[in-house]
Formats: sequence, C-alpha cells, structure tokens
Amino acid sequence: MKPKLHIPRAQKVTLPHGGLPEIISLHLLKLIEKTGGAMGPIGLQFVAQPGLEKKWFGAIDSDPLNEDEFEVAPGMVYKYRGKVNKNGKVTQYGRVLWTVTRFCSAYCRFCTRGREVGASAATTLTTNAALAKQPFLSEEQISEGFAYLQKHPEINEVVLSGGDPLTAPQAYLTRIITGLAELQKKNRLHIVRLGTRLPVSNPISIKPWHATLLSKLVNPYVMVHINHPAELTEETLAALTQFRRVALATVMSQTVFLAGVNDSVETLQELFVELAKNGIRPYYLFQCDPVYWAKHLTVPFGKALRIWEQLRPRLSGVAATARFVIDVPHGAGKVPVPEGNAWKIDYGSYTDFNGAEHKSPER
Repeated sequence: MKPKLHIPRAQKVTLPHGGLPEIISLHLLKLIEKTGGAMGPIGLQFVAQPGLEKKWFGAIDSDPLNEDEFEVAPGMVYKYRGKVNKNGKVTQYGRVLWTVTRFCSAYCRFCTRGREVGASAATTLTTNAALAKQPFLSEEQISEGFAYLQKHPEINEVVLSGGDPLTAPQAYLTRIITGLAELQKKNRLHIVRLGTRLPVSNPISIKPWHATLLSKLVNPYVMVHINHPAELTEETLAALTQFRRVALATVMSQTVFLAGVNDSVETLQELFVELAKNGIRPYYLFQCDPVYWAKHLTVPFGKALRIWEQLRPRLSGVAATARFVIDVPHGAGKVPVPEGNAWKIDYGSYTDFNGAEHKSPER
C-alpha cells in the first residue's frame, strides 16, 4: 500500500528541552512518500519519533562537542586554535565555526545542535549561546564577529553554519559573505566554507542570488549534507550545479552513519559513486554524535567499522575521498578511523588533536 503523505507536527513533537520541531518541506514529504514512508531512509531522518527521542533525556549530554564553552563572539566557536609567536608571526593557523542562524527548512532528527536549532522564540533554553536567545545575529553581533577575526590573524578559515545559512534573508547573508570576501581581499582570511542542507531539503529555495553571492568569495567551499542516494534528486543536483558553475565552488558532501538509513555497504557505495559522478566530492562520513535524541539512530561502532572495511575496496580513488571520522566528544578534532584489513589496528581507543586519549564508541 502506498504510504500516505505525512503531515508535519511542528512544535507538538519538539524535544523535551524545546528544540527540533518537526518541520518538513513539501519536497521532502514527497520524497519520504516515494521511499517507504516514515520508516524509510528519508522518513527516518526527518519524521520525529518522540518516544525514542526523549528516552535518554537527561542521561546524555546535549552539547558533547563543547561548542557553547568555546563561543568567543556571538555565534562564533573557536575550538581549533591557531598560534602566534612572540614576534607576532603566525606559526599555526586556526579556524572558527560561525553559526549565523538557528533556522533550517527541515530539521534532521539527529542534528548535533538540536539543543538550540529550531527552538521557538518562546522557548527558554539552558545554553548560553547567542543563537539560543534569537534566531539570527544582530548587526552589532555580526560586527563583533568581524572584529574578533580582525584581532586574530592566526584565523585563516571560517566555516559558516547554523541552522542553515542559506535559509537566511538575502540582505543578512550578503552582509556576512561580503565581509568575509573583504577579509580575503586583505589576505586576513584564506578559506570560507558554508555548510548547508537546503539543496537537499528544499532545492526550490536555492535562488540565483545564492550562487552569485558566493561568487564574491575566493574558492568557496559548499559543504552539503547528503546521507542517502535518494536525496540526489534532479532538483538537488541542479541546485548544486549552480554553485559549481556560477560561484566556482568546490562542492563536498558530509554524510552521517545512520541506522536504517545508510548502514549498508551497498547504500554507501551507491551514494559515493553517484556523488563522484556528479562532481561532488565525498568528504566526511561521520559517526553520529552522541546526543540524547539520536541514540536510536546511531550505528554501533563495530558495525560501522565492518561496513567501512568492506566499502573502501569497492570504490575508486575519486569516490573514496571520504574519511570516516569521529568528532571527538569533549575533545579536539575530527579523528579519522583507519581503514581496516589493510593494517592491524587496535580500535579500542584513539588520541585527539590535543594528545588526549579517548575510548572508542561502544561496539
């Protein structure tokens, strides 16, 4: 029987602390209907399962990556620090994550920032992050962010995120992108990445001005979040082509291992081959971050390892550019997981970028 078109329940099924309402675009609703309904590979990503999502509330951290702790300016997280010697010379470059909105066109049920993303204006959140208090940064707060970048020459890279930056109003996003482009012209900034899922979740929202705006940047990177080959619709690929052709952007994919969505060799093989075929570089394959609302979607580490071991030999060098990584909880760095079978590896623990040792996720 053909699944019925799901009706999003909005604020009725938010997480217990008030984040992640169930908002799903019409594009995704139709895709969910075509791929097995709420329990299909697209439905599992966007249709709320309140009983499972609240099961571990209070038992698992809501901010395992310590982003709130490292917010140095409104929305700006500086975990990966650069270094300047006593003579003022940069000896190591740093990079910042700049979250500029808490809105998305649809809300992934495993979102790392579910502690604040999608929360209504009436919701009181426990986080002290700037975007916990308002959906967008103010003009003054944006200026604070640029002032911080000016004072820190060791920062050569900015990753724009949110929420989804491409859902922001044109004038607002133009202010931010133009400011970053000016820093590039002054050689105070080298790399700008923009993380988005809008080309997947609602490609009709991608307008010509988006690509034209990004063309102001030197060598922009568009980091698009894609988890399943069914997401590579004709509309999505057309939207991503705009960024490649107009903005001359490098388009790279970020994928999260998700139970019931892509936890098979065949699914990931198809995904990475299709990405490469369409000029999109597979970049990261993430182990799902340990947030309480996503535990039911987390692929056990042992299973993820076995899939990764079997997947790599099936892919050409172009399709195998993705790295399977763990974004270290309460640590520093996206630590790559070695490809098994090629070497004898002890997967019991790993070391983060600061030299701290961590136990591997449960297998």
